[in-house]
Amino acid sequence: MSLGRRWLGSGQFGRILLYGSSRSVVEALLGVRGVLLAGILGPEAFGIWALFRLALTYGSFAGLGLLRGLELEVAKARNDSDPDRRMAWGRTAAGCVLLTFGTITALTCLAGFLAPEAWQRELLWAAAAGLLLERLAFYGLTFMRASGSLSQFALLEIVQATAQLVATLALGYLFGLTGALIGFSVAVVVGLLFLPGRVPLRPELHPTRLTSMLKIGLPISISQLLAAMLATVDRLVVGAWLGLAALGHYAFAVSVASVGVSAALVVQTVIFPDMYRRLEGEDAASLTREHLERTIRPFVLLLAPLAGAGILVLGLVVALLLPRYATALQPAAVFVFTGIAQGVVGLAIMAVVAAGRQQVLPLLTLAALLANGLLATGTMVLGLGMVALATEAVAARLAYAGLVVMLVARSAAAPPLATAVRILWPIIWCAGATALASRLMPPLDIPSCTIALAGYLVAVAPVLLTLVHVLRRARPVNAA
Repeated sequence: MSLGRRWLGSGQFGRILLYGSSRSVVEALLGVRGVLLAGILGPEAFGIWALFRLALTYGSFAGLGLLRGLELEVAKARNDSDPDRRMAWGRTAAGCVLLTFGTITALTCLAGFLAPEAWQRELLWAAAAGLLLERLAFYGLTFMRASGSLSQFALLEIVQATAQLVATLALGYLFGLTGALIGFSVAVVVGLLFLPGRVPLRPELHPTRLTSMLKIGLPISISQLLAAMLATVDRLVVGAWLGLAALGHYAFAVSVASVGVSAALVVQTVIFPDMYRRLEGEDAASLTREHLERTIRPFVLLLAPLAGAGILVLGLVVALLLPRYATALQPAAVFVFTGIAQGVVGLAIMAVVAAGRQQVLPLLTLAALLANGLLATGTMVLGLGMVALATEAVAARLAYAGLVVMLVARSAAAPPLATAVRILWPIIWCAGATALASRLMPPLDIPSCTIALAGYLVAVAPVLLTLVHVLRRARPVNAA
């Protein structure tokens, strides 16, 4: 039996591998879009693009976590032989999404007419269109993955990512920032065309179902809003202190952190329908223990060393193809590990919901946000630079991830502090190894990149050996 199957049990590793392959295509397409768009627009216009993406991120929280509640209810309804139950949950969610974000779109369009500068008007109008369209698309994707339609979900993600690559870059090349913003909405519309017949689109507002979904999703939404602020407060500080051009450079560095969040999403997408469905007949404590040891710990042990190696290769690519973003490389080498820490949080939140402890999440996230905001402001006031800013961001994310893992460990009757240290230490180790390798041998050409990678591999050997040990000790879930 393969190590992968022994790690995650029969069938589950195969699904993760299959969807991971699909998701890697999506991330590659979006990554290429980000890198090429940065080159097409230049730092200042790319800084405005970063503000556009931030506006969509923050605007999404107006949904109050409704779709997180939809995930749980639809996944649980898979045990029911009546498909109309799932469709009813979907219709209520669709109605709420249209009402909420339709209203926000109208108000944002009106605000655009009051903006004093042309770029601000353009930004507001683009956000108005993009937010409603993106939320409708996200509703459809959420319903599909919660229903277990993983293959259709993966295909639609690839379609949307391909449309994003083609439309955003083509229109951005022809018409600059305006074209890129229009291309974003055009690409989302392409994805929406695939939803009819796959998800319920006839909206309705059912008070009981709406209340049930919000009861689950609202605490998570508040926590995720605070987490978004935690993830973006340093960018806001850079923009306020150093201007749009510096924000464009820093946004380029930050973009590499998405690898950790995306990898966590791959695992989460595959396992959450089964995990939530098992809540109907299994003990939550045993499920959370299994999740910590069989999902979160291997995730960190595998991804942390890969992230460091990837950032060294990225250094070579930037040096050869995008030299004007060379100043972003050092903060990027640090910042990539915030994505892994945030990925841990995303996976741990599944277990928090399974244990019914989601009400505690906003307090933990608020504490991390305040710490990150104070540290980021202090870093800029003292003039310590972007590398120091990225370092404090990693520290804040690790502290946040540690608090959430400790919350899960408590629910699983495991020692909280020891569990957090056992899961998170590879991130700290690999971050140090990456910083050391990139400083001693900057990967500016192929020979120096090869030497840096070889030294890095030696430095992360303890992490790789631990990964092998964990995989060998693992046993199938159904083999006890």
